[in-house]
Amino acid sequence: MLKAVRSEAQLFHHKFSRAEVLVSLSLCGQRRVGCRGFCDKAEDTMTDEPNDKPAGEETESVPSDQADKAKTPSQPSATTPANKDKTGELPGQTSASVAEPKLSPADPVGDKPAPPKAPPKADHKPVSGEKPAPAKKGPVITSDITDDPFIERIRGRFGDAITEAVATLGQQILRVKKESYVDVCRFLHDEEDAEFKMCVDVTAIHWPDRKGEEFDVVLFLYSVTKNRRLRLKVAVADSEACPSVTGIWAGANWMEREIYDMFGIVFEGHPDLRRILLPPDWPGHPLRKEYPIGYQDNEWTDKHLQYREIDYDTSLIDVKYAERR
Repeated sequence: MLKAVRSEAQLFHHKFSRAEVLVSLSLCGQRRVGCRGFCDKAEDTMTDEPNDKPAGEETESVPSDQADKAKTPSQPSATTPANKDKTGELPGQTSASVAEPKLSPADPVGDKPAPPKAPPKADHKPVSGEKPAPAKKGPVITSDITDDPFIERIRGRFGDAITEAVATLGQQILRVKKESYVDVCRFLHDEEDAEFKMCVDVTAIHWPDRKGEEFDVVLFLYSVTKNRRLRLKVAVADSEACPSVTGIWAGANWMEREIYDMFGIVFEGHPDLRRILLPPDWPGHPLRKEYPIGYQDNEWTDKHLQYREIDYDTSLIDVKYAERR
């Protein structure tokens, strides 16, 4: 009986981490354990029935099994239908406790189950005399376009003007000579098989170490009817002008102005080439590699800005800063 009581106590301790355990000491010296529910702390109560008989009076000896029945409150039988509630469960009994199996005294209490073992590694060690498998190569990011009929048609039309045709992560890129830049753009805009009516963006890249071709002007095109994207690149020297494509895509107007403002590339044939982000007399172009990263006062700030000292009390600022810390 003692083992069964301890097993039931381990079950409640395993299921409820903060359960109040009531311990009663019976006349026969056996411990009965029961769970009363959740509580903040557990307390042990020991109940002894007082002896109301006067001293010297003899007491009648009672067998131990009858004394247990007299001192221990009668518990309802689990097989009696009258003791069940509407849900079909016994009083004080929940469905979770019924479904939960009882723990044996040998089971650990409060210990988490051991994590599953990791699966064996997929690496196969070759047996003596067996050739090892070749190492897997990483994905190819950039590759030449060799099997696209549309790209082959452009190459057949312009010949040596197309110096490169590659694909990077699904994006097709054509590098065009500067002399044929406008003609290729006109073909891509007007051709029925292309219909690149949308100029998504125009930008530039500065390569200071590439003498004679210090800049790349990059044109992003999209064909709505064909659902196709294409990128054009044209190399331009630092002292040369790049042809403008505003006569083909009017939306390239402000984009070419931004390139002129940030890189200093002049677009030949642009209708209104002037700065768009910085003041007209701002020295230098911020997106060039030689432009200083940190802010520096230059002749424009000395000319247009007036510096004056402001006398103010910093004690309040120091107090607020101290409060935040």
